[in-house]
Amino acid sequence: MEEYREEIVMILKDAAIALIILTIVLSSLFIYTGRWPPMVVVESPSMSHGEGTPPISQYGVIDTGDIVAVKSVSYIDEIVTYVEGRGTGHRTYGQYGDVIIFRPDGSEDRTPVIHRPVLYLEFNETSGGFDVPTLSELQYGLDWNTSQGEIVNNLSETLYIYDYGHKDVTLSIELDKLLRYEHSGFITMGDNNIQNDEGRYDQRYLANINEPVKLEWIEGKARGELPWFGSIKLVYMGRTEHIPSNTWRNLAISIIILISLPIILEYFVDYYKNKYKEKKSESEDSKNSEKKRIKRME
Repeated sequence: MEEYREEIVMILKDAAIALIILTIVLSSLFIYTGRWPPMVVVESPSMSHGEGTPPISQYGVIDTGDIVAVKSVSYIDEIVTYVEGRGTGHRTYGQYGDVIIFRPDGSEDRTPVIHRPVLYLEFNETSGGFDVPTLSELQYGLDWNTSQGEIVNNLSETLYIYDYGHKDVTLSIELDKLLRYEHSGFITMGDNNIQNDEGRYDQRYLANINEPVKLEWIEGKARGELPWFGSIKLVYMGRTEHIPSNTWRNLAISIIILISLPIILEYFVDYYKNKYKEKKSESEDSKNSEKKRIKRME
């Protein structure tokens, strides 16, 4: 009976420790991200870089079934666009710039989208065009071009970004169709939204996204990821069609490692404890033997 009590106490103790660790982790994430919940599960392959249908999962890139931490942003300067990142070398998730999470057209009823901000358009109320000063960080004619020539202000026609993304495609942004909204915002695009060597940016090709993304529509930017584990939630939701085939193998290996680590750690702790006890016992026996020897000599 006493043994059962000890086992129950040990189980409760382990559960309490696990709960404390989980609370510390979630609290730390909340403090870091400034939002709750601090993480989202990726449900589509629009940010993948892998080949195949669905694309093969790659570590360090956002794939279906990954869990991504979302850090709140309050200012435009906290977000690095693809154009800015290409000029400075700032990269996240396998490509230049940050990745943001936003609600299409600011609607609370719409599912958040996790895509990369290509560039920021500043609406110029005086001229009626867009100013894109960050283009000056790149080389005109080589990295970008416009049908209006080498200017970065009062743009109102088509803006071309060359060698865009991980597949080096051409991105043609039709600014004239965006001017009717008369506000500043980000042009956004999924890394995997490419067809016929052309980048399909959200504000032209996605039916549910129309306007440049305002800052207030953005829930945060992606920071860090836990790959594969979000697939468990997608199975529960019945959204398994976009989960990469290698995710299940990677997830199984990860779970085995997570389960094995505490067991291995406990084994080594017990091993070194026993070693320490043996050495201590040997040392005490040696001391006792020495005392006995000295006593006999006396």
